Amino acid sequence: MKAICKGWMIGIALLFAVMTGPAWTQQNAADNSAVPKYNKATEAVFKGVVQEVRERHCPISGSLGEHFLLKVADGSTIEVHITTVKFMKDYGFSFAKGDEVEVTGSKVKFEGVDTILAREIKRGNDVFAFRDKDGNPVW
Repeated sequence: MKAICKGWMIGIALLFAVMTGPAWTQQNAADNSAVPKYNKATEAVFKGVVQEVRERHCPISGSLGEHFLLKVADGSTIEVHITTVKFMKDYGFSFAKGDEVEVTGSKVKFEGVDTILAREIKRGNDVFAFRDKDGNPVW
């Protein structure tokens, strides 16, 4: 009797996987199509102060990504997508709340809000490059 119950449970689990797999795949495909690309036409320079640094899974970098909220002159904030956390750790640098920075990047819409895809960030005399001149990631 236990073998029959176990067989039914496995069968139901497999049926569920087969039925939901295509929907999950379509959802991921739709999510990936919504991931913005670097656009040289929207490239600009944004100056401000780092308000908060965040590490989170990011569809743009495809892994755990490094981000910060940048407070600009008009008092508003905008999220800056920098690079992968691994890239930051490999090169041994970081950003912190209170850093005054100048971000060169592409302003795009992501998850319904304005976002900057950073190509280069200047902090004092230091310049950190995350993308080449065409906007391709260097990580």
